[in-house]
Parts: sequence; C-alpha cells; structure tokens
Amino acid sequence: MATQRGHLLKRNYIFAFLILTAGFGGLLGYDLYFKPYVLSQTVVKIKVGDGRFVPKNYELKSGDLYLDSVQTKDIPAGAIRSIDQVEHKITNVNLSDGSILTESLIDVNNLEPKQDEGIFPIPKEAIYAINGSLRSRDKVDIYLVEGDSPVKDRTGGNNPSAVDAGAPGGLAGSGPAAVAEEELTPVISARKVFFSGVTVNYVRTEDNNDVLDSENGNNNNRFTSTGKVAAPELKLKKSDGELLGQYLEQGMKLWIVRVE
Repeated sequence: MATQRGHLLKRNYIFAFLILTAGFGGLLGYDLYFKPYVLSQTVVKIKVGDGRFVPKNYELKSGDLYLDSVQTKDIPAGAIRSIDQVEHKITNVNLSDGSILTESLIDVNNLEPKQDEGIFPIPKEAIYAINGSLRSRDKVDIYLVEGDSPVKDRTGGNNPSAVDAGAPGGLAGSGPAAVAEEELTPVISARKVFFSGVTVNYVRTEDNNDVLDSENGNNNNRFTSTGKVAAPELKLKKSDGELLGQYLEQGMKLWIVRVE
C-alpha cells in the first residue's frame, strides 16, 4: 500500500513538473516568437535625439530611420515597411522620435515642390481637353493648342516670338519641346510634346473639391468619381511655369493627356 502511494505521489510530481515546464515554455514561446513574429510586423520609425524633432520639408537620411517590430493592432494605415521607401524623401509634417512613418507623413510620391519648383493651377478656360479619369499623383503630357490669341487679334496673325521664345529643341524630356509656328494648327500640335511626364498634385472640381474615385478615398480604380474634373494643379519647375504662363497669355490652350 505504501509502495503504491509512493508511485502515485511520484507520478503527480512528474505531472506537475511537466505542466510547469509547458507553462514556462508557452510563455517563452509567446514572448520570443508568437508575439514578435506572428502578432507583430516591422515598420519604419523616426530616430532623433531627446526633445528634438524632424521638421517639415526635411529630407530624410538613413541615420534618421530604423526598423522596429510593432504589434499589428497598433500599426496605422499606410505604414512604411522599408527604409528604401522613404530614404531621401521629404517630410510633410514635424515628426518626433519613435514616430511610425506612413504615406501621409512622408512625400513618398514626390508631390511636394522643391526649392526650384511650384504647384501651378491651370484655369479651366485654358484647357482644350483633359482626361475625366485624371487623379492626383498621375503623370501627364501637355500639348499646345492654338486658341484665340489677343496678340493675333491685334496683329492679324500669329506672333512668332510667342511660340518660339525660350522653347529648346527635343521631344519628351525634362523641358518643353520646340513648337514651331507652322505646327500650331487650329486643332493641335500633335507631333510635339510641350511638357512630358508632369506630376499632377491635385485634381479639382468647379467647387474646388478634390476629385476622388469614391467617398472613401482615391483608389485609382477610375470607374466612378466624386466630381467632374475641372482644373488640375501641376508640379513644374518655376522657369517652366513662367514659360507656360507666357503661352497662355498669348491665348494658347492646353491638351492635358494622362500617360501614367
């Protein structure tokens, strides 16, 4: 009887030890594997000194960034997962140490103008044609169309200087293409792109609201929209914007064609 009681006691000790071991193993597995790898994801954070912050319009360097594992439930929408996505990008707001970077906090699409650039609004009366599917962050080519020029009305003909002044040769590129007088037909100078690959920062309706695919946001499905495209705002070099303004003053109109 005593021997049987001793075996039962020994077995209970073994079961208790196994349960204790399994409990500690489960906790370690949860903390060391399940929590950091299954319930968490890697995101990019800002690294700055105590009491300091990264200012708006600052170009991020590799030393300003680090990767960290954060629980999935605490990760905001649009979080950045790779340092390569934001290195050398411009901040949209002031950022403190440990901030999780998102697409709204960083200019990942290069929409913010640099020192030699500006965001130029195009008035609707200067538009010959524009894509109804145009959305923010698209790329467009711009053609010149001959409109009703005040110079032409006064002189009885085209003003050659209004067409040729400051327009270097070449086709699609960073600058305007050459637009010869004889190519400016009443329809379009179809053989030349005046500006190529221009970034669209905003697309406005007539009541100055953003044109989105749906009320929930701009997902670029393009099947529907929250409003009719009236006027875009384009990111251009300041010199290019000044040149474009000169052509618009001469009564030229713009054919804005989405290419990306």
